[in-house]
Amino acid sequence: MNSKKIAIIFTIILALFLAIYYILDPETKELNEKERKKLGGTYIELSDGFTHYKLTGPTDGKLVVFVHGGTSPILTWDKQAKALLDSGFRVLTYDKFGRGYSDRPNVTYDQELYKKQLLELVNKLDLNQKFDLIGLSVGGGTVVNFTADYPERVDKLVLISPLISNFKLPAIFQIPVFGEFIARLIGVKTIVSRFNTLVEGNPDAEKYIKLFIEQTTYSGFQQSLLSMLRNDAARDYTKSYRKLSKQNRNILLIWGANDTEITKEMIKDIRSFLPGLQFKPVENAGHGIVFQKPKIVNSLIIEFL
Repeated sequence: MNSKKIAIIFTIILALFLAIYYILDPETKELNEKERKKLGGTYIELSDGFTHYKLTGPTDGKLVVFVHGGTSPILTWDKQAKALLDSGFRVLTYDKFGRGYSDRPNVTYDQELYKKQLLELVNKLDLNQKFDLIGLSVGGGTVVNFTADYPERVDKLVLISPLISNFKLPAIFQIPVFGEFIARLIGVKTIVSRFNTLVEGNPDAEKYIKLFIEQTTYSGFQQSLLSMLRNDAARDYTKSYRKLSKQNRNILLIWGANDTEITKEMIKDIRSFLPGLQFKPVENAGHGIVFQKPKIVNSLIIEFL
């Protein structure tokens, strides 16, 4: 086969791949001022873009800040936020950059970005009092980082199935361009399927799934997801766990005993770094513990706080 024919075949294959890539693009909407007005809710502009947040409850109530995981947005905390509000707390929940209705800036989605977003958010909202901090999964890593670096800002700490060490990303997603194509082909379907298992059995599962899918339709979602997985946001947090171990702090660790993402070995590592924490395993719950066992999780949090 001569070089001209090879070039033609290559061009056809490339065109086919590009056609498939654009046809399968679910990101049909832009998160701009017009869209934010349509969606409603509250937003604040930080240095990397707009953050969607909810700050509710009595102004004299103890402030509790929730930080969601790597893929599920603000909806993660529906049941927990309501339970704490009913108990008199003031509650702040927000969408991390790349998730929910927060912007998808063209930046590196790493541990530093998420820590910076949380710091700027509480500062710009003038939340200067000490607050209790609750984090789930990758968000657990974020709150450990934040507390390790800004110990004077945090009172009590609740870790729910928190990340401590590497999340194993399939090597194929690490390959530039090809990783983007595979992510477009199966990435969103994969994380939606995973989310379905997290909310399975929850009476509001259908609503949560609809909202989860909706966030994937805004431009920049795939880019933010790949960046998070390719960088240290889904990797090692042990340095901050070590710093946290030197603080005199009340810490609660909640974990679903059937969790296969945050494994028993990871929990063992966390407990070795933080031997003084309160550990509450929950039977018949996996990584979707806040959806699967909300009443148990809520009672454990409220009793601790």
